[in-house]
Order: sequence, then structure tokens, then C-alpha cells
Amino acid sequence: MESSLTHVMLVSFPSQGHINPLLRLGKLIASKGLLVTFVTTEEPLGKKMRQANEIQDGLLKPVGLGFLRFEFFDDGFTLDDLENKQKSGLLFTDLEVAGKREIKKLIKRYEEMKQPVRCLINNAFVPWVCDVAAELQIPSAVLWVQSFACLAAYYYYQHQLAKFPTETEPEIDVEVPFMPLVLKHDEIPSFLHPSCRFSIFTDHILQQIKRLPNTFSILIDTFEELERDIIDHMSQLCPEVIIYPIGPLFMRAKTITSDIKGDISDSVNQCMEWLDSKGGMIVEWCAQERVLAHPAVACFLSHCGWNSTVEALSSGVPIVCLPQWGDQVTNAVYLVDVFKTGVRLGRGESDEKIVSREVVAEKLLEATVREKAVELRENARRWKKEAEATVEYGGSSDKNFGEFVDKLVANIW
Repeated sequence: MESSLTHVMLVSFPSQGHINPLLRLGKLIASKGLLVTFVTTEEPLGKKMRQANEIQDGLLKPVGLGFLRFEFFDDGFTLDDLENKQKSGLLFTDLEVAGKREIKKLIKRYEEMKQPVRCLINNAFVPWVCDVAAELQIPSAVLWVQSFACLAAYYYYQHQLAKFPTETEPEIDVEVPFMPLVLKHDEIPSFLHPSCRFSIFTDHILQQIKRLPNTFSILIDTFEELERDIIDHMSQLCPEVIIYPIGPLFMRAKTITSDIKGDISDSVNQCMEWLDSKGGMIVEWCAQERVLAHPAVACFLSHCGWNSTVEALSSGVPIVCLPQWGDQVTNAVYLVDVFKTGVRLGRGESDEKIVSREVVAEKLLEATVREKAVELRENARRWKKEAEATVEYGGSSDKNFGEFVDKLVANIW
């Protein structure tokens, strides 16, 4: 039976913040009656995912009308040398070399099993997956796990369509058409600033932007009502690529009955018991979307990664923003000045200062009990309603996802 199902392979960068949204997408695709193979590395999270899901490589797990399975490959490094390789850039080099080799082997193996891969989907830090797809003449798509505003900023930088900070002009503002505000030098994704200490991340994101014309679509974990103007603008600027806002993925994934999860910890029940009793707890990992939905949560102090941003907006929870780097600084300014659900605790690593406990306490009070808290809660509730509507039957994200799956099944690119 599996050989008759449309087979989609998803390849994830080995990081929890990348695995979770791509796995949610995989479960959604499988639930529509397709066969999904989810691929990532053995280290650092593969072993923990095996334990959490009782995974056997290649074993099909039913999800809705279809199936999902996992494949893990060895990219040649261990947890002991992970940090050094990441700093030197060897992590990405080894991952690309091993990834290309192993994914080609998997695709060939499934071809021999009469389960040919009809589409490859990757997330942003493994742009070379698009090269594998092109070499094997397999259609490909990308799941973008940052905001669409950040994608637009990277696109404008890559194609030199706007002025960005340079070594000689490090503090100039950046203006991208149809963004609701001008971004200060410390509000653009920090990977685009000349002072960035993590240029390897910049290189890989821009490599993905460069390859966008080679993909047939970009799937975005956002929703039209949240970023409509910039989505419309980029759709006109890149007509060769179909843009599908299909989020919030975590809300869509909740509609599927499945025991498959990307979490690396089994502490979720402990977290919920703690919230019920309102005590105190520190955990390695938790099901953040469930925690945010709990009535005991009055606000969320967050680094403002995009997963956290979308989950907080969709749960109707105000945010105290303490961004560090990357897209977090851009998400923070949007939460404070555009979505108006956040208060600013810091501006990112460019601040180069430690936030005192007194300032933390002041911002928590501002977000929960002071005069501004009323406005924050009202705006948060409004975004929650928008998010709920977009994933319901006939909502914009529901329609976009349905159209994408129809193209997969019909083999129309």
C-alpha cells in the first residue's frame, strides 16, 4: 500500500528549534494520505528522539490517512566535539558532505523499494538539500522557520536592493518596502550586521536565499493576517516561487492524533502538574505551546525566537522581550512596535550589558499588572483569535496548505 502513496522526504538541520516545526509539517502532510520520511542526524538529538518516540529506523508510523517514518544518519561528529566544530564552521561542512551522500543513498534505496521520493523539503540551514533535489531532478520546497519580514530582509541584502550597515557605516537604518517600520542597525537580523560573530550562519542563510528560484515553493510558519503586506510584496518580487503562509504550524498539528513528537525530554507532564500547583520548576525542555496555553501563565519572558513568538501570539500571551542574536532582535521590535504585545527588556547582544533583577522585575510588572498590561492583553487576545481563524477550515493557512498538498499529490510544480 505504501508504494502507492505520494512520498515526501523532509530533511532537517539538527537543532530542536528546526526539528519541531519541520516535524509538525511532516505530520500534517502525512495526515492527508501521504508517505513522509523525516531525516536528520544521529547526533545531537537523534538518539533522544528515538527514545521519545520508540523509533526504529524506517518503521512506518500511522498519522491520519498516511504514514511517517524516521531516518537518522551519521555526519561524523560526536557531542564532545560539537561545540568546537560549530565555532570553526566544520559542523556545516561535515553535515553537507555526509548529508548529500546519505540522502542520495536513501533516495536510491526507496526508489528500489518502489517508493520514489516525489518532493524534498528542507529548512534553512541545510540549503544543499536543494542541490541534491536539482541533481536528481526531484522538485523541492523550503520551510522557512523565521518571520517573513526576516526573509525579506535577507532577500534585500542578498540582491543589494537596500542599504545595510557596513564596516564604514555600521549604524545606518534599513528600509525595506512594505515593512511597517524602518529597522535600526541593531534591529535587523544580526547575521546581516558587519559586527556579527557568526558569519557561518549568515553564509548558510544567504545560500538558501540564493537557491529560492530553484524551489517550487516556500512554506512559511506564519499567517497572512500577521504579515500580509510584506507577503504580498515578496510574492510580486519573486513570482517564480509560490509563497504559502501555513502557520501557526503548532496549532494545525494539534488537530492530528499522533504520538510522534520532536521533544527531547519527557518532562511535559511534570511541567503541567507544576503549573496546576503554581510552584517552581526548571526543566531541560518542555512542550512550550502547552505551557503558554495554561491559564496560570500571565506573561512570557522570551529570547523571541520565531517559534516562541508565534506560539505566544497564538496563545494570547504578552511577552517580555530579551533577544540575543539572529532574527530574535527583529522579532522583538515587531512584538513591541508592530504586534504591540511585548515590552522590551533588552536589545540583543549589541547591548553588551547585563540586565539587573530590578529591571526584570519592573518589566514583568509592566507586562502583567501596570496600565500597559491591559493593552498588551487585548492585543494578544486579538492575535490569538486571528491565529485560530486562519487554521480553521476555510481559513487562509488551511487553504494554502490544502493547495500545497494538492500539488504534491497531483505532481504539479
